[in-house]
Amino acid sequence: MLLIFSINSLASSQEIDLACQEAVKFHGREVSLSTNDLEFKIKNPRRVCDSNFTYEFVALPNEKWMITSWPTDEELGLNAQRDLFISPSKKSEATYIGSIPVDAIAISASTYRSITQLGGSIYETVYVVHESSIKIKDPSREFIISDAVCVYKEQNDSVCQTLTGTVDNPLCVYIYNGRKILKDLSNCSELSRNE
Repeated sequence: MLLIFSINSLASSQEIDLACQEAVKFHGREVSLSTNDLEFKIKNPRRVCDSNFTYEFVALPNEKWMITSWPTDEELGLNAQRDLFISPSKKSEATYIGSIPVDAIAISASTYRSITQLGGSIYETVYVVHESSIKIKDPSREFIISDAVCVYKEQNDSVCQTLTGTVDNPLCVYIYNGRKILKDLSNCSELSRNE
């Protein structure tokens, strides 16, 4: 029960709940979401009305409505995701553009950051919401406190070297297209406070 409260607290103060109705149509399932003078439709959604749906007005750069489908209690876990949809007008079909982790917080307009610990590393991933998709901003950062990884000392290096990060001697790497580039520890100072 405590998890439900933490999920709802992740919704920004600008997000507003939507009433939800499900229907089975000849083309598949359809979810109708509404409140006041807004009405959105989602065809063949991964989640239905047992999920909580919210919306907020966004500029991507054109003004749109972003609908968020939050996971149900059964879907919660370390990798829980929230689905995002974009609708071009007050009464239209919303298009799925992707998903981001439930723990991702808004850091600026249409930009979300997730900081997670997995194994011996703390990862930061920044997601940028566009009208038709969600992109991961390069570089992502990794603060390594208990792992051996193959890193490049310079971005243009052709051979990586295996280095070990420890709590006493951590490593900071930036991840560009899957390549881990060694950086000065000061570049991960924000992540080191999360350990």
